Amino acid sequence: MDDTKPDMSDPGWSDWFAKKMEEPGPREEEFFERMRRVAEVRDELIASTQMVDQDKAAVLLGLSEPDPSNILFRRQVRRQILRFNIEEQAAYPLFQFDVARQRVYPALIEVMKMRPEDWGGQMALLHWLTLPNCNLGEARPCDRLATDADAIIASFEAEISEPLHG
Repeated sequence: MDDTKPDMSDPGWSDWFAKKMEEPGPREEEFFERMRRVAEVRDELIASTQMVDQDKAAVLLGLSEPDPSNILFRRQVRRQILRFNIEEQAAYPLFQFDVARQRVYPALIEVMKMRPEDWGGQMALLHWLTLPNCNLGEARPCDRLATDADAIIASFEAEISEPLHG
């Protein structure tokens, strides 16, 4: 079929119009390409982060309830735990747990509470936590939660004072 726009009185006009409606416009193509790239980065980031399921998270926090989902959900809402959905299942980054004290590292809770809504979501925070950080001698913040709380908080404070580029 010719891609030239037929006159509306032409009997082929409705077929041409239906075909055009199914084709994405240039902005839609850009949008879908960006969403595809975002999904790839998200998948790579999630795959590179050791996660635990809800039951294991409950054990690491010393929760004894038979169904800890409500407690963990409340902690997520209060920005006291990082939680992601992977294949419709709750997943928690292992690095956030202070296993010896059965808690989430206080430095991470502080960082989560500091994160402004317009800075980026939990995925942006996970990205920041897992990248080498020049303020920590190129260590990743997630690897230093137990030892460098003040430095992590100061580094994140500096990070959020600048606009997020992405």
